[in-house]
Amino acid sequence: MAPAYHPEWLVNFWLTTPGLNLLNPHFVLTFLGVVIALLWFLKRKRTGALEVVDDNEKLFRHLLQRKRVIEEELARLDGRLSSTEIIEEIFIERKLDYQGQLDQVNKELKQYTG
Repeated sequence: MAPAYHPEWLVNFWLTTPGLNLLNPHFVLTFLGVVIALLWFLKRKRTGALEVVDDNEKLFRHLLQRKRVIEEELARLDGRLSSTEIIEEIFIERKLDYQGQLDQVNKELKQYTG
């Protein structure tokens, strides 16, 4: 088995530094590795919980935006009928479609508002 390779500058630094030369470098590296891993897991766990809240908030805002857009389209639809841009059959079809979408969005929003 070949001896472990340690850079000469690292060995000189460790052995000539007061305080460090009293510590076993392998134990120090193991301890630092455990501390870094523990901090990484704790940070990941904490940010994971925040992301769930952010996802719910994003979905809620998206639903509010979608509701506003559908309501604007319904208002424009009445104006387009009165200006004879569309015929009455298309108006009725689109209005029913928008009403269905609006009802669906309102149901989804009730999950967030209670």
